[in-house]
Amino acid sequence: MTRHRYLLVIAAVISVQSVQSFAAGKAPAAKETVVLQRIPVAGTDREMGMGISEFPPNAAKPRHKATGPELCYVLEGEVTLLADGEPPRTVHAGESWAMPTNVAHVTTAGPAGAKVLATWAWVPGKPFNVPASN
Repeated sequence: MTRHRYLLVIAAVISVQSVQSFAAGKAPAAKETVVLQRIPVAGTDREMGMGISEFPPNAAKPRHKATGPELCYVLEGEVTLLADGEPPRTVHAGESWAMPTNVAHVTTAGPAGAKVLATWAWVPGKPFNVPASN
């Protein structure tokens, strides 16, 4: 009985913290992209990469810009893209999107979270995603 009460108290605290974070406008952070493969692009200083990005429910990647083009395919769930100069766009499982170089954007998962297969071109040794100012 005491163990059940203890578990209920922990669950309540976690729930309250989650609701407070959400209410304060703080979406949970997306997980780091897991890089699956990188290959050189012949005749250039670039490399292509491929990885999996997982987003917990309502998680967001903060406003950033990519230093190279991206092509993404939603494997599970949905994401909403807020890119400068464009209306919000929701992309569902089975759909893809392209993001040009240096376009500031925020990517946010839907209530069920999301899993995205991402590909990109970048210059090895330099940052790919860089923070973007508001």
